[in-house]
This record gives sequence, structure tokens and C-alpha cells, in this order.
Amino acid sequence: MAAQAAPSDPGKTAIDFLEKVRLRRLDLTPGGDTALSPQTADGKKREIARRLDRMARDLGSDPLEVSAVKLDENFAAVLVRKIGGLDPSRLQVFPVALVKRGAEWSAAPLPASFENVGAGYATALRNRLQLLENWMLREQVVDLEKLREQSIKEMRRKIEASLPADELRNLDSKKVGERFLAACERGDLPAVLGFLGGLATKPPDDWPARLKAADLAVSAGPQVPRPWRILTSKEVARAVVHHEEEDGRGLISISCLDPAAATPRIQVVHFGLIKDGDPFWRIDPPTRFLQTGENPDDDAEDDLDSDLRDAFPKNWTATHSPKPQATAELARQALLAALRNGDFQSLLALSKLDESPETARKACIQAAQIWWTLHDPAAVRHAIPLAFQTDETTAVAICQLFSAREPKRLDARAIYFEKSPGGWLWTPEPTTATRGKFQQWVDSETRRWPDRWQQSLLGRCPVMDKNHAIRAPSKDDARKTVEAWLEATWRGDVGAALLHVARLDDPASRSTVLQNLGYETTDSRRGKETPSITGTYQGETWTAVGVRIEQDGKSRHPLYPVIQTDCGPRILIEIDLVAAGKRGRDFLNKAAFERLAKSSSAASELKTLFADHQTNIGNLPDKAAH
Repeated sequence: MAAQAAPSDPGKTAIDFLEKVRLRRLDLTPGGDTALSPQTADGKKREIARRLDRMARDLGSDPLEVSAVKLDENFAAVLVRKIGGLDPSRLQVFPVALVKRGAEWSAAPLPASFENVGAGYATALRNRLQLLENWMLREQVVDLEKLREQSIKEMRRKIEASLPADELRNLDSKKVGERFLAACERGDLPAVLGFLGGLATKPPDDWPARLKAADLAVSAGPQVPRPWRILTSKEVARAVVHHEEEDGRGLISISCLDPAAATPRIQVVHFGLIKDGDPFWRIDPPTRFLQTGENPDDDAEDDLDSDLRDAFPKNWTATHSPKPQATAELARQALLAALRNGDFQSLLALSKLDESPETARKACIQAAQIWWTLHDPAAVRHAIPLAFQTDETTAVAICQLFSAREPKRLDARAIYFEKSPGGWLWTPEPTTATRGKFQQWVDSETRRWPDRWQQSLLGRCPVMDKNHAIRAPSKDDARKTVEAWLEATWRGDVGAALLHVARLDDPASRSTVLQNLGYETTDSRRGKETPSITGTYQGETWTAVGVRIEQDGKSRHPLYPVIQTDCGPRILIEIDLVAAGKRGRDFLNKAAFERLAKSSSAASELKTLFADHQTNIGNLPDKAAH
């Protein structure tokens, strides 16, 4: 959200200046993005850079809008508001001084100051600039106060729109607790604030802390720190497990299971409720919820809450209907889909949790552990079905958990299912009898798969041999294939990435493909910038796509060879080519070409395309090719 202004408008120039400051992409050289005078001393430039860095932190990521503009011939003063969120303490007003040279406006490098712009020393001019500077400093205070008053009124209006006072007045304490939890889950900040006291006749004494903490928690999105994470993250399963009320005071207890916790377990958090003279209930959160930043202390476990932790499976199931499947095979398919693409709550819905409270609690924790194994952003894993055995009431599937870090390792897991009255469900904590029934078969199958699971994973990758009639795909198709590959590896979606891969008819091909897939997926997820296409090179057999990848301040320039197969264009990912002048990289490129020559007579053509890629990289601007 930015102010709408004419191209030469000083307001737009001020907005553009602040956007570059917050992105730390401001060119501070004379003639760059500011009106900085060439006569500015180096020491002053360093001081200006430090002040702009502090301003970048203050700007944060909230939207900006122009509040007021004051003109004086070729000079201007602009006030820019930082808006967004419901916390008035986040609002700020930034004064920007501007100079017009020719037809263009340029921002002065320091806020509220025409210093270091080479304006001259004439007394009359200095007096005029002093008036503009004084106006900015004075109006900055006035406008910020006005902005905060408007924000308070707007906050009240938004709270009422999301949670009408009449509706809140008719809720009992249990409903208030349940509705508060639901508002946290969907990220409804106005409703959350309403339950925390935003509609009270007299706000609670710690209202600024409540407002700031809730605002930060909701605006943080997936990166929300603990303890708010256990209330707002979509990865966390939670359920109300206890409620009590007496004489205008109440208590509600919520059990939560966060699969991303260092040691997944069911946690219990207690919220007090009070009427405190108002006609409706107010949530009083524990003190740690009002402290900013990560709070590790909420991991402490209280033995007194053991019964509430045991109540979690039953209470969660009461508000989240289980999803049993008609057959064991359908249950296996649903489980694999949830493990690969679903959230943790969708996995719990496929789980059998109707045993004793202790067994059900262990089942929930087992479900959390396997879900996080496959969704931990620090590792890339993919569930591959290998074998399946079933009888009338129970079943077991053997799955390989492919790891991008250990692409050649077999990590086979036995996953059990049982038939319940409503249908088939996954059993994270199977009985001893169920395990014993299938133990011999599981052991036998596990011994058969170490040399076979790779073929299962790569079954949809077409194989190219010397007699394979291949032709170059179009440049557009090759580019789209590489872009889809890059996007899939960035997501860590192993299955999607392999849909864009072909491989050689070579005994070592399977291991090499998976090894390169592991490297590329791991590297892609560490990169902070989106890879960019640098060139597309077409021959008769190959169409090769060059890419620039930024990582840790350095650039890599791989070349992806793409061939046309009966399944469409595919990348030969095991031919690992990277443009570089280093001896080690040249050796690896040479080895890749030697390996390709054993399986394809078109290796020499790809060498020519790679040479074109090398030349193109050498001609790119320094920023792209450093």
C-alpha cells in the first residue's frame, strides 16, 4: 500500500525514498537516489548511512502513505505516515526533505533536514529552509498524535465489526473461551482484542501490553513466536479441556499439541476470565503472553495437568470429526496425501484415537513426530509407498522416508491401520497383537527393499539410452520445465520435482539422480533470492537453460540440459554442469560430460551449448555474474 501520486509529485518521491531505505537498497553516492552533495565528507556519509539504517528498522514492513506536503519553490517538506495493524504504538510519521533539480524531485539524505544537499549559504535561502525544517518537526508531532487518535477510534470500530458488544454480552464464560480460541486460530485480531478487553468500559491496566502482544502475534503469521504460536499456528492442534466459573470469575484450560516442538508433547495453558464491572467476560492471559519475543518458559510441564493432557484426544475429536475410509487401501492413500501435502490436523483426523486416554495421547504424539519428520523445513523428506498387507480388520504399509540429506539410505517405516465401526483409520500406536500379527511379513519385506526402493521412487522418470531418438524441445517448453523444477525444489516437493526429470540408462543413474536431487533441494531451500534464467541455448538434441542462483552472497550458474521425451520435456539432472573458472568445478563438469558420452552420442552438442553458457555468464553485469 503506497500513496497514489503523479510521477513528478514530491509525495511519490518521498515514498520511493523510504521504500528504498527500508529495503536497504538506497544508492547514497552523489547523483544516486538522494540529493547528497558531492562535497559531503566521508565521515558524514558514514554517519548518514548509520542513521538511515536505524530508520530502516523503524520503517519495518507496514504500509506508507503521504500525510502532508509543503512546497517552497524548488524545495519541499513531506510527512509520510507508517500505518497498518491496530497497535497505535506501531504508527510513525517520517519527515522527508526534498530538492527539485530540473524537473525531478530528490530526497535529502537526512530526515527533516536540508543538510548536505548543497543548497548554498545565502541568508534568505537558509531562513526559508529553516521554516520548512521547523514545519516538519512540529507537524510530525501533531500528525502522529492525530494519527494515533484516529487509530484508537478505528480499532474500536473494527473490534465492534468483528465482535459486536451485544453478542459478547450474551456469551457465557465457556463460549467466550471457545470463541477466543477460534479467533486466534483464524488470525482475527479485532476479535482477539475484543476478548482481551478491547470493548471494556475501562480498558485493563495492562491494555497497551495486551494490544502490542496480540498485534505482533497475528501480524507475524507463520513465524509467530511462542507462546502465541500454540494458539495461532495452523500446525498446532488444540482443544478446550476444562472450564469452571464462579462469582464473576472463570478459568478455561486449553490443551495444545505442537508437532514442531523440540520434543512434541501435549501442553496445557490456562486463561483466567473476569467480568470486572462490565456486562461481559474478558480473557486474562498468563503474563508470558504479554512479553514480546520467544518465551521458552512455557515448556515447563505441570504434573497436576496430567488429566487435562489425557483429555486432549477425546476433546479434539469432539470438535474435529474423524475421517475413516471405506477400505484399507483408501486409508493408506489418504494418509500418504496428508503426510505429503496436508496439515497436522488433517493427519490427526485420519488417526485412531479412541483407545484409553493414555494410549490415545501417545498416538497423538506419534502422529506429531512423523508429521514433523516430513515437514521440518530444515530437512527435506518424502514418503514413498513400498508394500502393503491387509486382512479383514487390520493392515500394514511399509513406506520409505526419502531424505534429501541421505538420498541413498533406506529408512523404511511400518505404518498400521485398523478397521473401526466407521471405517479404516491409521493407528499411530498399534497394539502388541497388531504388531505381532504382521511382524514376520514386515521383517521379510524390509529385507527386500534396500536395492529396490529407488526404482519405485524413479518409476515415472523416462530413461534415455543411446538408441533413444531425442530432439530438442522448444526454448519456451525448456524454460517452463526448468522453472517448474526450481519451484518444486524450493518447496521441497520431491514428487513434483521428479516429474520433470529424465535419467540415463546407466547402473549408477538412480543413485546419481537422487543424490543430485538431494543437493539441489537442500541448496534451493537455503537460498533467499528467487533463481533467475540467464539464457536458453538450443541445438538439435538439447535445449539447455542457464540459471543464476544467489546464496550466501555468491552466485552459481548451473546449466540444465533438457530433452524431449514421450512424457514431454525433461531435465537430465544427473548431468551436473555449472559455469565456473575454478579447477575443481571444471573437473566435475568434465566428468559429467564423460559420463554422458557413454550413454549418448549427442554429448558434443551439449558441450557447445555449455560453452555458449560460459560465454554468456562472462558477459553478464557484475551484479549478476560476480
